[in-house]
Amino acid sequence: MKEQEAKELEHLVGKVMEKAPLETPSFQFTDKVMAAINAELQRESNCYRPLISRYVWAIIAVVVIGFTAYIWFLVQPAPLNLPTLSFDFMEDNLVTKEFAAFKPSKITIYGVLLLAVMLCIQIPVLKRYFDGRV
Repeated sequence: MKEQEAKELEHLVGKVMEKAPLETPSFQFTDKVMAAINAELQRESNCYRPLISRYVWAIIAVVVIGFTAYIWFLVQPAPLNLPTLSFDFMEDNLVTKEFAAFKPSKITIYGVLLLAVMLCIQIPVLKRYFDGRV
């Protein structure tokens, strides 16, 4: 039963395909499609715009240079009569004595050193990986 329906359907599709004219795209079809794709890509791409423009950076630089020049040339320095600070109380502190007596083992030193080396290796590798993904 299903074979008969399939044959009839195939026969009907064959008749329709014979009657349908073969359509061809226009002369510049490929060019128009590529132009539309390029326009879509350009519309979706994010243009980099800095948060602080060059004009604002120039104003900030002028203000900093002007303030520095004002302080340097026009303000007369006043002598500072600050009392001398003494840190003698740090020598008799219990925490200072404990830190002076602390001696880490070789395993601890090797572990911290290995951690530092691995961190210094991992940071550039991860940076290169994430730069490649963007």
